[in-house]
Amino acid sequence: MGLEFGHNLGLRRALRGLPLSPLVPGYGRLVARQRALGLRHIGDALVERGRVLGVLDGVFEEGGARRRQHIGADRLRQLGATRGGAYGPLLAQLEAVQLQDPAALRRILLYQFVELLQAHPQGSDPATAVALGVCPQEAGPLVRGAASHLRLDREQRGAVEELADAWVDGKVRRAAGLAALLPAGGGGDTLLRGRLAEIAERVKEADDALDAAREAEKAGDARAAEDYMLRAARLASDCPRALLGLVRLHRGRGGAGVGAGPAAGGEKPDTAGGERPDTAAVYDEVAGPREVLTVLPAPETVTVVLSPAPPAADMANGRRVVRLTRVPGGPTGITEITDLSPSGGWVDPSPPFGQEVRYAALPLRDGTIDGPPVVSDVLLVAPDVSGLRSTTGRGRIEATWTEPSGALGVRVQLVGPEGPVDGADMRTGALTATGLGVGAYVLRVRCRYRSPDGAVIESAGAEHPVSVDPWPTPVDRLDATAAHGSVRFSWSGGDDADVRLVAWPADPPEPGAELTDDPARPWPAPLPWAAGSGGGLVPPPGSVTRVSALAVLGPRAVAGPGLVVECPPAVAVARVERVGGGRARVTFDWPAEAGEVAATVEQDGASTVHLVVARSTYVREGLYVDVAPTAFSVTLSAAPRTPDAVVVPPPGGAVRVPADIVVSYRIVPGARRALRRGSSLLRVTVSCPGEVPADLPEFVLVARPGNGRDPIRPRTPTDGTTLLRVGGGTLSPGSPVELPVPSGLRPPYALRGFLLGEGAADVRLDEPSPPTLVVR
Repeated sequence: MGLEFGHNLGLRRALRGLPLSPLVPGYGRLVARQRALGLRHIGDALVERGRVLGVLDGVFEEGGARRRQHIGADRLRQLGATRGGAYGPLLAQLEAVQLQDPAALRRILLYQFVELLQAHPQGSDPATAVALGVCPQEAGPLVRGAASHLRLDREQRGAVEELADAWVDGKVRRAAGLAALLPAGGGGDTLLRGRLAEIAERVKEADDALDAAREAEKAGDARAAEDYMLRAARLASDCPRALLGLVRLHRGRGGAGVGAGPAAGGEKPDTAGGERPDTAAVYDEVAGPREVLTVLPAPETVTVVLSPAPPAADMANGRRVVRLTRVPGGPTGITEITDLSPSGGWVDPSPPFGQEVRYAALPLRDGTIDGPPVVSDVLLVAPDVSGLRSTTGRGRIEATWTEPSGALGVRVQLVGPEGPVDGADMRTGALTATGLGVGAYVLRVRCRYRSPDGAVIESAGAEHPVSVDPWPTPVDRLDATAAHGSVRFSWSGGDDADVRLVAWPADPPEPGAELTDDPARPWPAPLPWAAGSGGGLVPPPGSVTRVSALAVLGPRAVAGPGLVVECPPAVAVARVERVGGGRARVTFDWPAEAGEVAATVEQDGASTVHLVVARSTYVREGLYVDVAPTAFSVTLSAAPRTPDAVVVPPPGGAVRVPADIVVSYRIVPGARRALRRGSSLLRVTVSCPGEVPADLPEFVLVARPGNGRDPIRPRTPTDGTTLLRVGGGTLSPGSPVELPVPSGLRPPYALRGFLLGEGAADVRLDEPSPPTLVVR
């Protein structure tokens, strides 16, 4: 019944034998989509589960209620609507293939079945074809045909699958190279044999046009040579001889760097020899703007711009842009440039570093070269560094840059007022030069590249001017001394600068940090502390300040060292009194938010005692200090909270206690004579550590009568009658003053002594027992 390949079966243009090539443009993209879906062949996307394919006289789905259904463009459209999703792009491409060629779908399917069967260990068994989804009735003829069919190696299979794309794109030279890998006559594939013949014929026509162009060029007819070159380029768009010939001839006619568009050459066609079809001549006769192809090199790419700019739709489809690379002693390289620049033009993403290139833009019509090219000037692909920038400091320049990926390295030169600067620290993409004098400098950076002949070439070089400005000498040491409620600062360094003592609002910069006058972070103002004694400054009580030195010279400054100055909160209502036994009691109001209070006792000009008391201890036990009889002072303040801080006691925290001067008096009874006692004596003595002050108070003895009742002690010097006065100048240690007590008062009465004068509060009065002061 004709169920073998070789019979005339099926639709018109159906295969008489198994295909050796799919001969479908875009086959590689189709296979990629098929494999992304995990399909063995395109037939897996064409039938439902449980059904099989018939392929002998067309492509049919067999099985189910409808025993046999032809798979054409309509069925593919239905499958695309039903399955959709991931299958959509594959089915849409198969539909487009089927609409363009009704036999193409079966051709692809048979090509894939043959490939799978020839690669399978049991490829000659009909069961293998059935397992692939082939109808059992057709499995036998299919495996017999596949077994006897020509087998292709990997290189040949790649050639037959790419052949249709090369032919459709006009790449006849590429197609001829692929055809040379295939068996003569197409291996029994009639359609392939016809395509190979077409390729051979097109190659011959292109070669003839090239030969004619060469003869015309020898004869000096550049216009005719250009016409023949253009014909060859139309016949074979990938012919390097035709493309390079067009560029060479058009440059020779004045087109280097300018357009091959309308009126580019500014010439009229030579029609003296009669009319001839001359597309280039027609272009020259049509008035239009001169076109220019400009190259814009960047560190990693080259942008090619055609001006006047063509319409947006003409960028991708109306122009073909190629890069021509000069190779010494070898053929000129030709590379297609297809990437478009967002700002207009084309982008060469990987130009050959260290080589000379030209770019050519050829007009297209329906995908075919339709006129002479617009050619750019020669460009040596040796880009400079990018992002070259610098910062300066005290006698220092720091520069950074980014090298192109194809560069071997860079050569850097720094030239100053006195010539080239040596000894700079070089790193990848960076330079640091120190010890520089003030003045203007120029930094030059040249990239080095390897040329095709092995030589090292350099880029034009990027230049960057930079100025080293005068900077202040920094402060290298800062000291502080606290005395008399203020702090006095001293430093070294900063000889040529305005040295300011400042407190930064946040963390201070590191010593040596270089600062410029920046409104975003202004320098702090000098310390606003009041002036104290001896040229010192008085910090606010309760403050903890990080004081830093700042050397300023014009708009530049250098941060210096710092130290912490703490002025603890003052202690209010402080009182100190001797309580005997060589001790003194200290009382005060506890300062808010203070955990501890420090007490400093200074006595005899040298002896200093520091005590720290916690609040709980002070409330429970009070504060007592051991003291000698000499004068002393007690200074109170909240205890410092910052380790290693310079502590400045707050003002008003010191209490001065004078020496323990004691004036004592006694009433010495008179001697008894017979039945009567003689007059009593007042004995006044003074004890004082050291010399007696010249302003000792006056001692007075006051008597208060009892008025018939028990006498009451005088409360004040005026609460009674003054009996005796002893001037302070008459008192001296070891020399008591004795005076008789007047006897004019009528007993009973009570006596009491008082101290009067400015120094009375600083002298302690030692009184005898009250009963001994009552006279009866």
